[in-house]
Formats: sequence, C-alpha cells, structure tokens
Amino acid sequence: MEFNPTKAIVHNEDCDLHYWYQGNGPLITFIPGGNGHGRQFNPIIAALSDRFTCVTFDRRQMSASQVNVNKKLNPPQQARDIRAVIKAMGFEKSILFGSSSGGLFAFQFAHDFPEMVDHLISHEAPSYSLLPDASEIFEWFLHLMEVYETHGLEQTASEFGARLTGYDDEGIPKTVPPEPENPRNFWDNEFPILLGYMPNLWRLKENKTSIGVMRGVRCKDAFFARTPVEQAKILDCPLFVVPGHHQGFEVETKEFVPRLLEMLDLLEKKRIGIQ
Repeated sequence: MEFNPTKAIVHNEDCDLHYWYQGNGPLITFIPGGNGHGRQFNPIIAALSDRFTCVTFDRRQMSASQVNVNKKLNPPQQARDIRAVIKAMGFEKSILFGSSSGGLFAFQFAHDFPEMVDHLISHEAPSYSLLPDASEIFEWFLHLMEVYETHGLEQTASEFGARLTGYDDEGIPKTVPPEPENPRNFWDNEFPILLGYMPNLWRLKENKTSIGVMRGVRCKDAFFARTPVEQAKILDCPLFVVPGHHQGFEVETKEFVPRLLEMLDLLEKKRIGIQ
C-alpha cells in the first residue's frame, strides 16, 4: 500500500509526542531504538497497513518530539509514552514491535502494562548483561563514554558503528539518517542509562506475555544479535533469524515482512493452544 499516513500529536508528561499512523485492523506499534525517529518504520508500515493499523512515533527528545529541557533517559517514562500513543489511537491494547533499545522499551511496557500487550516482538534488543562476554562489553561501553567525553561524537560514532555489521553489504540500500540532534541526545542522555538498564524478563515470563524475539542474519555475531538467543532461553519464546542487518526491516522490507507475519501467526497459535 502507498505510504500516506495521518499525522498527529499527543501530549504526555511535558512532551508533545509526534506520531503517525495508517491502515485498518489490529494495532501494531513500532518503537524506535537509539536513533529515536519513527521514519525508519515507514516502509514496513506501508507494507502492513492493508491488514493492520500501524503507528509509530518520534521518541521523547528525538526528532519532532522535543521538550524544553532534555533529561536523562527514563525507561518507565518511555513505556508511558508508548501507552499515550496507543491510547491516542483509541486502542486498549497493541501488538508491539521494538527494535534495538526500542525492544528494551517494549519489554518495559509489557512489564508495566501487561494488560495492554497483544503480542510483543523484540528485534535485537541489546540486553548485553545476559551474554557470556558481558564484562568485556561493559568495559567497551565505558571506553565509548570516555571517547565521547574526550574526542566527541564523530569518533564515538565511528567506533560504535564499526560493530554494526551488514550495513555496507553489497546491494543493501542506506538507511534514513536521524536528525543531527538525535545522536547527541543518545550519547548525552540515553547511553549512560542503557549501560546499566535491564528489564525484568522473568516477570514477563511469569505474566505469560506473548513474546517472540528476532536477530538479523547480516549482524552475524554482533553482541546485539546474540542477546535475543539469551532472551529466548529466559522467556521460553520463539527466536527467529530474519533478513537484514540491525535495521533490516527498513531496507529489506519485502524480505522481512513474511518473517514478521510468520512470527505473529506462531504467537497467535501458541496463545490459543494450537502449538
């Protein structure tokens, strides 16, 4: 379907959250990660809006959703922002698709508002503390913070970006870049919090939340592609290897959508006891 969304704003906790939506049917809420902007989901919204109501948004302090004074990342507040968007859409529950730290915020939402979750799909949420090499990753993150403080954004982005495998693969289109202020907000206000943040996956399992996790085939052994494996062990949930890199849903949408639909079908069958 052609991408022709309706744009709107919902005010929540001193922030005008800019969101846009398209389609008919059950609601899917697409949650951005560290790059903060919802535009990365425009292709998949167009592809799915013939069967779902699709909505995404710019996260707080990112792109169009600005505040008077930027503050440190507050994951429970991010969950309340997601709730505000869903409520503004006129729905009581939603399918959630969160990528990267958006997957972490989806987990947080499911923890705080379990009754509002239809199904949850987390794509490469970077819960690095679950990995066998968590200590090395933690110290690398500390190194990145030091690089940011001493050498600035460009050097930090270069070192971090070197771990984002698959983006330079032959024939793969470039992703839509975030607004220039987004990376600075990420490193100033989000990365230091994400360094020690881990949603309670055991509570989600206890709540019997319908969850599936995904890792991108182009990401190979990147830490954020290995974390879904550990999440699936804890949650006892489906794990899919899907097309693309860390933003494969954006640039390999045609290949990605069938796997997303397959995951939703599997989760629905599990819920009603077919599998």
